[in-house]
Amino acid sequence: MVAALLAGTKTQTRRALRPQPADGADVSLLRNPFGQPGDLLWVRERFAAFGHWQVRHNAAKGRDEWFFTDLTRARGLAWRYEADDPGAVPHTPRSAGAAPAWHSRPALFMPRAASRILLEIVAVRAERLQAVSAADALAEGVERGGGPVEAYRAVWEGINGAGSWDADPVVWVVAFRRLA
Repeated sequence: MVAALLAGTKTQTRRALRPQPADGADVSLLRNPFGQPGDLLWVRERFAAFGHWQVRHNAAKGRDEWFFTDLTRARGLAWRYEADDPGAVPHTPRSAGAAPAWHSRPALFMPRAASRILLEIVAVRAERLQAVSAADALAEGVERGGGPVEAYRAVWEGINGAGSWDADPVVWVVAFRRLA
């Protein structure tokens, strides 16, 4: 989906309400945890950082833990992004005491400074998942051609698991525009 954001074809995202509201509940009274129009969101993506791994003792947990030290900026380098070139994000195994190298990092651990995509929320609404229109499915970044709703269903179930489409949850629909 990062490629669709970069191409400008993804301008919406859907996220299931947690917990799901009771039947008949007025979802307009719920607070959207993703923001309101005008709010900014930064996008995390799989990337590579230059640095090294260390093992440190976590006294609170009573165990040793791996810790990554990101030296990308300190060395005057730029982060690399998997969406640009899957080969640009190497898989270097962890090794305590090894010299700094490029390491693949999951999106979860991307620092704000490494994010290159900034979005502005333009609209938010709640609706049932299966109410997605063909135009909305295309705005979710699915490929043109075939049935966009069916393509989006495949994406949804790939992320949320088999049967998640049939559950027809209430979702937040967050529309945005890319600023950077």
